[in-house]
Amino acid sequence: MSEEAKSEAMCTGIALPVSELPEDLVRLHERRLARREGSSERELRFLFRDPEPELPLSVEGHIKVYPWGNRDAELRLPRTGWCRQESLEAGLWRHWQPQPVIIPAAFGLERGVWFVIKEGLQGIMVWDRRGRPHVYMLTQPATPSYQLLTRHARMPVLINQHL
Repeated sequence: MSEEAKSEAMCTGIALPVSELPEDLVRLHERRLARREGSSERELRFLFRDPEPELPLSVEGHIKVYPWGNRDAELRLPRTGWCRQESLEAGLWRHWQPQPVIIPAAFGLERGVWFVIKEGLQGIMVWDRRGRPHVYMLTQPATPSYQLLTRHARMPVLINQHL
């Protein structure tokens, strides 16, 4: 197993092919450039294990990058990168006034397994008390096929796609 594969074994993230991104965004996030084993195309990877995790969002036809979740106890936001869809629907996030967002992605990574994402993922954006935005990926209970593929009980909320 390659070093890259070992480091991805328990990782969660997404990837976007460089060919689908503006050059200035690729230059700005050059440290995220990678190539999946067996692929000839370079991609930008956004991994939750990064020291400062970030996620891209599709905003008015442009891709912008924002902090993924929260790791700072002082911000008084949930200290995670995910929001359970059922928690959102039950109103448990309403005091943060969440706004729905679209997370563009062509590939997802869960526990070392890459999977194709056709249109993107659903997420929410909330603001910390300093007025800075944070993005949380929406999750739902995993389908049997996703659970078999990734060995994970939760999965991202995919846009117009069923795994």
